[in-house]
Amino acid sequence: MKVRLAQPRLESLDELHGRCLVLTCFADDRPLRGLTGLVDWRLNGRLSRLVLREFVDGHYREATLTPSTSRLTFDRVLLIGMGKRSEFNADRFEETCRFCFDTLVRMEVLDFAMSLPGRVGLDVGLRQALAGWRRALSESFAPEHLAELQVTILETPEVQRELVEPMRLLERELTEIADRHAAEQARRRAEAEAQALADQPQEYQPPPVRY
Repeated sequence: MKVRLAQPRLESLDELHGRCLVLTCFADDRPLRGLTGLVDWRLNGRLSRLVLREFVDGHYREATLTPSTSRLTFDRVLLIGMGKRSEFNADRFEETCRFCFDTLVRMEVLDFAMSLPGRVGLDVGLRQALAGWRRALSESFAPEHLAELQVTILETPEVQRELVEPMRLLERELTEIADRHAAEQARRRAEAEAQALADQPQEYQPPPVRY
């Protein structure tokens, strides 16, 4: 697993490449705010038009996938609804992360960029956010895919400073989990092959004849 940190700015996005850019919005955020609002501006208001047409309303566990354009360096944009801001807390943060990762698993995406849902430090504490994000990530993606993950977290420099060491430890931890899983799978395959060989009928070998 590889984790990168970048700022939630359009200039930073222009330097990144990936299969999916994950954005979030609250049901009562109008107009769209933060990074979602910036990306909407870059896309000439495409996300706002989806909201105006009531195709998107930001309700909890809403997922909207839209193709990107030449104005972004990501293949697709995934917009995740988080419900009402007043109902957002640490539990909702982790559930939103899990829903987001489960959606990416179904899309077979291992290379993506995202901000931590909500306002870390305001809507949810940083320590709680990191713990919930880690649990959701490790439980959503299969062990054999953890080592292949390429994740970019888009946060402010202040939050980034608090993320550097925890993310370094998380990289190591999830890579070790993936390595142990690979070793266990190799051991099981070797045992299965050995058992299959042992179960094969032995060819009859006549005893030697003395003359």
